[in-house]
Amino acid sequence: MLANPTTPAPRPLTRWTGRALLHWARLLQHTVAGLDRRKALVARRNSAMRAAHQHGIDRDAIARAVGLSTQQTRKALKGEPTVE
Repeated sequence: MLANPTTPAPRPLTRWTGRALLHWARLLQHTVAGLDRRKALVARRNSAMRAAHQHGIDRDAIARAVGLSTQQTRKALKGEPTVE
């Protein structure tokens, strides 16, 4: 006598729905959650740039090291939002 499996095999529609939901979660992660994460990282970067500037590093050196223009670096050091 064969034992019955403890969990039934997923139905094709259930499996398709699961894949669609996974795709939706991935899309949300790369768009909505990605934007929030990017804003947080940019804010953290700007904070580190302000701290370096307060410790004697000049604006041009910060701009070269980070790869921003001097105008964007100036905005970040003032605490204004940058274009990113």
